[in-house]
Amino acid sequence: MTSFVGYPSSYRAPFTALQLLFGQGPSNAPSGPRTAMYMGPKTSAGSATVNTAYPITSEADAITLFGTGSPVHRAIRRHLLASTLGNIVGICYAASSGGSPVAAAATITITFTSGSNPTATGNVRTWVCGEIIDVAFNTADTATTIAANIAAGINAKPWLPCTASPAVGVVTITARVAGASQGDGTVGVIRIRSIPDAGKNVISTTSGAALGLGTGAAGADGSTTEATNLAAALATITNTRYYYMGFTVWAATPLASITTHVNTKSQANPGLRCRAFTAYTGTLTACETIALTVNYERQHVVHQANSEWDTADLVGNAVAIHQSQEAAVGGFVPDLYRGKDWMCPPAYANSDWPTSTNINDAVTDGIIEVASDQFGSFMVMSVNTRSRDSGGTLADFRATETHRISFLDALGDRWMQRDQATYAGFKLMPDQLMPDGSVNFNQKVPPKTLTPSLYKPFAAKQIEEGGDNGEIQNVPGWLASLNITIDPNNVSRNVITASGRTIDIRHQTAIQLSETTPG
Repeated sequence: MTSFVGYPSSYRAPFTALQLLFGQGPSNAPSGPRTAMYMGPKTSAGSATVNTAYPITSEADAITLFGTGSPVHRAIRRHLLASTLGNIVGICYAASSGGSPVAAAATITITFTSGSNPTATGNVRTWVCGEIIDVAFNTADTATTIAANIAAGINAKPWLPCTASPAVGVVTITARVAGASQGDGTVGVIRIRSIPDAGKNVISTTSGAALGLGTGAAGADGSTTEATNLAAALATITNTRYYYMGFTVWAATPLASITTHVNTKSQANPGLRCRAFTAYTGTLTACETIALTVNYERQHVVHQANSEWDTADLVGNAVAIHQSQEAAVGGFVPDLYRGKDWMCPPAYANSDWPTSTNINDAVTDGIIEVASDQFGSFMVMSVNTRSRDSGGTLADFRATETHRISFLDALGDRWMQRDQATYAGFKLMPDQLMPDGSVNFNQKVPPKTLTPSLYKPFAAKQIEEGGDNGEIQNVPGWLASLNITIDPNNVSRNVITASGRTIDIRHQTAIQLSETTPG
């Protein structure tokens, strides 16, 4: 008899549940809108109560609730810039506190090759988290004046995750949220760069490539870590389904909490199947370690080494695209995706553009790699982190393609919803069998009563529709495996099992042309 996790035969309360098993061999909650939920720390300016879900209809909502430039605001802002379709919910928790939390910081220092003024009019172009700030200067300007104008330009973009303050030719840029998640001295999350026009006597020097790198102050958590606050926030939505869950954290401890949360919710009981998205801007090697540690089919990691964007931007744009692309029946995010709703700039340095070998390694290890070329950037392939066997050692790519989870989620959601709508209030009785073991189709069945054989056409219809939608393949094989029984240990339970393959996505085309010359 099939074992349903969370529902032993001794469980008696009514339910309709779905259990999806992925990568099975070589060959419970009602469904609803696939809501996108973003969770992250708020700033002190945010009016939201922590660990509370708020429906979002505009960027203004996110600013008011979570604070301008907060990770939750930035993720939601990026989502809305990409797509205004679909439901969005925001949940915040408090930033790291207690002890001595440190906000990641960096500096831009303005000096001159000689003297104390530019030798001609010109411009200093500064990039902060992918945003361009142009500051003009003339021969009367001092280092202090130029620095003040750069700081004003940064602060004029309130959606940035940092603020700027000038003093005597130095601009100090500080993350709005204290803690390691905004740059811990090893991983640069908020990148900066400042380049003046050449030949104008102006020098612009940064403390590092991102806040917290080089000589900039590294972000650090206090005695109450962000991971602790995240875990507390997750605990408040244990019984709520948000199908797309976006997080701006990237370190091992919070990722482990997210994995546990999503895995627990996605079991047959409680059946709140969902998926989690995070992002990483460090090296591919480090991201591979993260993805292989997670190794879970319902968890995604978006990666762009030394990205111009921070993790909130990457997560918000990726979730928006998945939500909109998967809203259509049989919909999925195409390979090499660079649609108009994908707005991420390419990595600034060509040396950070992944090679074909890097790209293949990333995909094979379950990473949504963001690659760059002369035309911009693109998402190579939508995958999840389930690239290894259950022990995490042997390569096992069967469940890694995102559509293998998304398509079965869609089929299963429809099935459960229709089951409840069609058979609510029905009774259940076994089939009568003929002496040869076959079903007696002349059996008298009372009104509003179901038997396994009477349910089979309904089940077959769901499978056939999945085939028509392009969600599964070899429908005859699925139908041949279809088995419907009553649990002998619980006569109120109708048990349906079926197995087969989801449809495959065309990822590659290999063309070989051979010219032959008569000899």
